[in-house]
Amino acid sequence: MGRAKSGFLRAFRFDTPVWVSYVRQVPGQHQRRSRVWIVDDSRLDAERGKQVLEASYDVDVLGDGSALLERLAAQGPPDVLVLDWVMPGVSGIEVCRFLRDGKADHYGGLPILLLTTRSRTNEIVEGLAAGANDYLAKPYADSELLARVDSLVRWNRLLERAQRAEASVLQLLEHAPDPLVSVGQDNRISYVNAEAQRVLGASTPELLGRPIADVLPSLAADQIAEAAHTARPLDDIEIDGQIFSPSIRSLPRPDEGALTIALRDVTARRQRESRRLDFYSIIAHDLRSPLAAMLTRTELMLRGHRGVLSTEVIADLRKMDANMRRLVALINDFLDFARMEEAAHKMARARVDIGELMTAVVDEFKPLVDNTTRELRIESRQGVAIGDRDRLQQVLTNLVANALKFSPPDGHVVLQSRQVGAWCEITVEDNGPGIAPELLPRLFQRYSRGPSLHSTGGGTGLGLLIVREIVEAHGGTVGVDSTPGSGSRFWFRIPAADPQRGERTPAAQILQP
Repeated sequence: MGRAKSGFLRAFRFDTPVWVSYVRQVPGQHQRRSRVWIVDDSRLDAERGKQVLEASYDVDVLGDGSALLERLAAQGPPDVLVLDWVMPGVSGIEVCRFLRDGKADHYGGLPILLLTTRSRTNEIVEGLAAGANDYLAKPYADSELLARVDSLVRWNRLLERAQRAEASVLQLLEHAPDPLVSVGQDNRISYVNAEAQRVLGASTPELLGRPIADVLPSLAADQIAEAAHTARPLDDIEIDGQIFSPSIRSLPRPDEGALTIALRDVTARRQRESRRLDFYSIIAHDLRSPLAAMLTRTELMLRGHRGVLSTEVIADLRKMDANMRRLVALINDFLDFARMEEAAHKMARARVDIGELMTAVVDEFKPLVDNTTRELRIESRQGVAIGDRDRLQQVLTNLVANALKFSPPDGHVVLQSRQVGAWCEITVEDNGPGIAPELLPRLFQRYSRGPSLHSTGGGTGLGLLIVREIVEAHGGTVGVDSTPGSGSRFWFRIPAADPQRGERTPAAQILQP
């Protein structure tokens, strides 16, 4: 480009934003005809192109690049620009580069069809690299010109619809009732909506670019990363006396890779849950106290402290004792389940050695197993997880207790664990009677009871539901594989920790059984 032409482009400015709206065709409504500008110094070629396109489009003809730039500044862009490569003054390729160099932001998406007599590969690459969306070699067929312009018009309308949809979503986010905070890959704030500014007590300029750890110190960066890959709920956070439940979403933002943190105000809900749990605890205490007294008296009678009892009385006392213990177990399970709502957002986050956890559970059952012909053993002890050790021990204890309960007198229960990529998998397998296939989907649902399948006594119906609630609160999954007559295999998977760094390993997907 010569000195004069370069100076002309440097001096040219587009100061007025121009919005191009896509008008959706609806019944009874006239749709705006798309505008096409043909820029060609050959009057004959330009008129020929106009004749081909004017049946479908409003077509204007311009003689050179300078006239095009002046028209753009005065009227705004057309829907499609048909641009000749070689023209005197400002050439077509120079116009492409100027419109795509970032200075003319309002025209960066203008569809450009470049007309050229050049057909070598490197020349075509040069034109497309300069910003042309498509090219057409001269001489061209009329039908091909029309087809390529039609294609660019469709592309432009789809692009405008996507931009309008994104703008609408961003507008909704700005006025969302929940505080929304977006962070980039560097964990710095890239967006806050109006409600977030109010809750955090700072304006957008004061918040943008700050590390999220400075603004929400109780929300660790590794929690954000892991929540983006798993379903594990984030811990509640407190801001100026209010309790918020954070969740991670991938919402449309200009900065690629950004994650949006939604803060749901759960202050009133947590207060209600706390009051309800207090009420449940009082009821459970009041129910367990008389039952404990009755169990004590029954045990004394069975030990002979009230004299010699007949065989029939002893049998009745043992049935009463078993039923009272079942009632105590039901109360305990009910209270555990009631606590799950609170525990789901208060789970501890520490390294848990799964092998050590399994050993502790087996030791807990050892006195019971040693007095029987059943076998309880560990076959593998691999894996380190991040989670709440007490709750995970509760999960494993429930599964082992169920397995022992439904194993035959000479049966065995086998515990295994392994680390598979980003997950720790723990299994409890028995050689009992198994479970019918039609009942498997209901085992982890509320008040379903697997024991009803067997001849042994029933259960509370809450044990496996508690197992599911705890595992899912860790972002994991739980399941069972069973065939009648061949035993059952209960398993659960929770996110693993990196044994070298003590951090969570990102999980791209939940493994399937």
